[in-house]
Amino acid sequence: MTYRVVFWFVLLTTTRCFAPPDLIIWGQTLNPKITTTMFSTTACEVVEGCSVAGPRRVLAFDTETRNIGNADLVLGSPINNPLFEYASCHQHYHFRDYADYQLQDVSGRAVARGLKVGFCLEDITRWNSNALPLAVYSCDFQGIQAGWADIYVSSLPCQWIDITSLPGGVYNLRVEVDPANRIAELNETNNTAAQFVVLDDPCTSAPVNDAFASAQLVEGRIATILGGNSCATRENGEPRHNNTAATRSIWYRWLPNYTGDATITTFGSTFDTILAVYRGSTLSSLTSVTANDDVSPRLRWSSVNFRVTNGVPQFIAVDGFGGAGGGLALNINPSANDRFTNCLAISGPSGTATGINVGATTETREPAHGPYSVWYCWTAPTNAPFRFDTHGSSFDTRLTAYQGTALSNLTEIAANDDAPGLKTSALLLNAVAGNTYFFTITSPYLFAPGPGEGLVSLTWESAVSPHITSIIPQSADAYRLSISGQTNDQYMVQFSPDLRTWNDRARITNSLGVATYTDNSSTTSGFYRVILLP
Repeated sequence: MTYRVVFWFVLLTTTRCFAPPDLIIWGQTLNPKITTTMFSTTACEVVEGCSVAGPRRVLAFDTETRNIGNADLVLGSPINNPLFEYASCHQHYHFRDYADYQLQDVSGRAVARGLKVGFCLEDITRWNSNALPLAVYSCDFQGIQAGWADIYVSSLPCQWIDITSLPGGVYNLRVEVDPANRIAELNETNNTAAQFVVLDDPCTSAPVNDAFASAQLVEGRIATILGGNSCATRENGEPRHNNTAATRSIWYRWLPNYTGDATITTFGSTFDTILAVYRGSTLSSLTSVTANDDVSPRLRWSSVNFRVTNGVPQFIAVDGFGGAGGGLALNINPSANDRFTNCLAISGPSGTATGINVGATTETREPAHGPYSVWYCWTAPTNAPFRFDTHGSSFDTRLTAYQGTALSNLTEIAANDDAPGLKTSALLLNAVAGNTYFFTITSPYLFAPGPGEGLVSLTWESAVSPHITSIIPQSADAYRLSISGQTNDQYMVQFSPDLRTWNDRARITNSLGVATYTDNSSTTSGFYRVILLP
């Protein structure tokens, strides 16, 4: 009996040591926040090359690396290991280049990078209740058990990206573990997490919606409103939001256009938020509807769910916990248009709809246009070409237009992945008055998970069809075309000898309302046409 016990122990130990682990970044717990820090010349951040001395504005965040594999990540003793270096400032060994931190603009271009170079990998928290109960790995013998996670909190040195020179706006925070694939893993494709974040500009005066009486108006069913509270103040007589004294509150007045359930979150904000909803007409007569500080013990953004009545104003206050300030994303009914039958109705010849697709799902029988889909429906007001684009979205989008009455009978009308030079999408639709069109915004990646969630923006406007007003011979083989249309539109000039086969001649921009193009390659008689581009 003793022999059999020893045999099984050896078998399990061998499996845990040699089967590959699988590391992921748990993106839900990034908890980004903006802070301003004064670094001295002797600070570890300066000594290790993460920063320069002086006041710096940084985007700090947590990094939770989970081992979701069935075996431990075992790095062992860092002494005399070429993958490690001794950090004299911290007085322990660091695993070099373990993670890559990037802040990307909406086109996917990296505009700032984190300079953290060293990590000590150890068991910090047991996220899987079935994992072994006791921590094994530490800075002296490094690794991460299966079912455990290593956590680098935002207060640790270099656990941030310097944003001192960046303007306010929407960005994507992208975190990747083991970017050089130096650690053998079960899956090397799931090492990246991304979250859209809102940076506010440095301020010197209070925002326009600082006071209850100046609450910013929001209308409709779905919207994401961007703002900031860094210079906001507290009013006399202001309620205690979520039973916490107000310090930097800003106000919104939302007029829902429906009756039913509502969800509001602050996901994407860069400060620890407090969210509260009220009804009433004056600051002194407000009645609390609901409030929330943190959506969970590990997440510092807020979320509330409550009932609304069509046309009844809801007053929304957003404050910073403990005086925190930063950029705000106020998401009203996030992903409420996740389903085709719950499409967000947009109308008119032009407009913009904003929201988020975080947590959006794929329905049964939904076309294979990518994951994280959100739906819009629009009835054409006139017979004309219309331009639709997702510019302003925070991730790589795919935009598709359909006609039909249900998921089972949709016909694709137009689609686009990347607009020229962008990761966002644009398409043209030759609309017929009275016809209803359905649009979906998705990630171009075929399967989740992937970097395809974030802020969604859909803009539409009428377009002007170009017309060739004259074709003037310049020589035996050259013709000059004059083209009328809308300023700044782009066209493709095409030529055909028989009206059946068309060849691209040139892509041109209408800079002045009338564009010209000289074709020097015509060696035969034929026909020209000009196509409006998205």
